[in-house]
Amino acid sequence: MASTRPSLPRLLIVLILALVAAYQVARSAMVTAFVARQPELAARAWPGHPRVLLAGAMGEIGRSAAAGQAASTATVAQAMAAARRGPLLTDPFLIQGAAALSKGDAAAAEALFREARRRDPRSAAARYFLAQQYLMSGRPLEGLAEAAVLTRLVSGGASALIPGLVQYAHEPGAVPKLRQMFAANPGLGDGVMAELARDASNASLLMELAGDEVGKDKAAIPDWQARLVASLIERGDYAEARALWLRMSGLRAGTGGLFNPQFARMAAPAPFNWTLASGKFGVAEPLPSGKLQLIYYGRDNAEFATQLLMLAPGPYELTMQVRREGAGDEPSHLGWTLACQPGTRRLLELPLAKADADGALAGRFTVPADCPAQWLVLGAIAPEFARSEQVTISNLKLARGGR
Repeated sequence: MASTRPSLPRLLIVLILALVAAYQVARSAMVTAFVARQPELAARAWPGHPRVLLAGAMGEIGRSAAAGQAASTATVAQAMAAARRGPLLTDPFLIQGAAALSKGDAAAAEALFREARRRDPRSAAARYFLAQQYLMSGRPLEGLAEAAVLTRLVSGGASALIPGLVQYAHEPGAVPKLRQMFAANPGLGDGVMAELARDASNASLLMELAGDEVGKDKAAIPDWQARLVASLIERGDYAEARALWLRMSGLRAGTGGLFNPQFARMAAPAPFNWTLASGKFGVAEPLPSGKLQLIYYGRDNAEFATQLLMLAPGPYELTMQVRREGAGDEPSHLGWTLACQPGTRRLLELPLAKADADGALAGRFTVPADCPAQWLVLGAIAPEFARSEQVTISNLKLARGGR
């Protein structure tokens, strides 16, 4: 019977092949390990390795970007050479796709990004570029599909798509698709809504996107709602801003007068409720008894309490009780002001120092017809020499017509 043992020449061939394979594996492992930390060493070990070629191309692209220049044709060619030698690499196609976009060749860029995605379906960069390309070119279903995958691949990664989604939100039929997407990814929805809320003209679109969610959770009012109120106020749409604020807060429509004179802690946000501020200038603290306690350090100007009112034209009187502690005979530097919006026209200046011996303080003013909103501010102007004071305000009332 013939022997089954391999002959010596065949053993030598197998041994040589094994050694060559082991060397290649070891060299590849070393290149992979050192290409990021010591690219020169990796390049000397294997100058033609795809990761070495890619690292060199990426370095050139980085230097070009730092100089404000586009990557050279040779650099892109080097990246594609890496792609030919590393069939699973996606970066060269992303690089060439970005280069094509910079030249305005959207079709070529899209084809390259699709190839990158085909090579690595989990490539977040490929998914991002494709989603952005689809959204910008009027293919929302494809764009939203890529975005949905991206949200699963990278936590917060889809936030980079916000500009494209904001643009798409204005397209006919976009609202139901976006609402479905936001339901699956609330964080992305909040980002898109917050960006839309920067422009007050998007108010109706935002209400349509939000549906019955506005005012549903008064304990955690989304940022976009507060931002939209601020945008409406900035544009001078005070009535619309207050209507949204009422809906957010779950409150009934009121007169637009002083809200929450007891300074109670409640979910209704600024600016139609109090903004109470503390900082290096001092502390504003509401007390359970319906009072507001202030500690003013006397070193800086301060705004302790502010609220936006919408008083109808006519005469008014603001009254309160003021109690000071540890101030001696020195007058208080705290006081109330009321100014028209838009503009800075003062309707009332009421220093706390004008309180009588019993602590009663009152100030009368008249709102003109061309004053649709008014900022009420309790603040202080720092004296020449710093002096702290502690004040408690209670029984705050604003009555139309005065006493």
